[in-house]
Amino acid sequence: MVAFNQFSPHAPIAAETIDSFADRAPEGAVQMWRTYGAGAVGADQFIRVIDPARGRQMLDGSVPLPETVVPMFTTGLGDVVMWAQSMYLLYTFRWGTLQFTRDLSLDRLTELMQDPAVLDEDFQRQPYPLAVTRQGTPAHEECFGFVPLLALGGPNKAGNLQKMGLYEHIAVITQLAGAPKPIGYLFENE
Repeated sequence: MVAFNQFSPHAPIAAETIDSFADRAPEGAVQMWRTYGAGAVGADQFIRVIDPARGRQMLDGSVPLPETVVPMFTTGLGDVVMWAQSMYLLYTFRWGTLQFTRDLSLDRLTELMQDPAVLDEDFQRQPYPLAVTRQGTPAHEECFGFVPLLALGGPNKAGNLQKMGLYEHIAVITQLAGAPKPIGYLFENE
């Protein structure tokens, strides 16, 4: 069962939404959505559990989403984690990359998402913590975005991060830099 050490709720996820995604979501997702709803994980709120229907609606047009794909998490730097039939996909829009997992349960994924070393190494969380110190935590559907975009030569520095709408930022990145490209497995040592 998914357990978060620290969780800041944003909003419940409607029972109708949960029911409509239940047959295509990973094992444990329905219980997670019912127990926690949408909200932020951890003290720094880098990982966010999202409403899958809202995620699909807002990502439409930015990323091709077959009907079976379930948006599950976002990050404070505008990344999205989705479930696609048997694996998780990590879209790291700021870098233009897509990684996927193999044989990973939702319980294990959420454990990894609460490990600071994993957040820094695999989710490339830096320089998010410094930006939070300077500007405060982004709201649930906000993120920090690089200005200028990393894809356009912007530096990966906290001073170049600004709060902005999460889904709008993703749309701008994909319009200017294209869709993320597959680069391999996430959590290679798992």
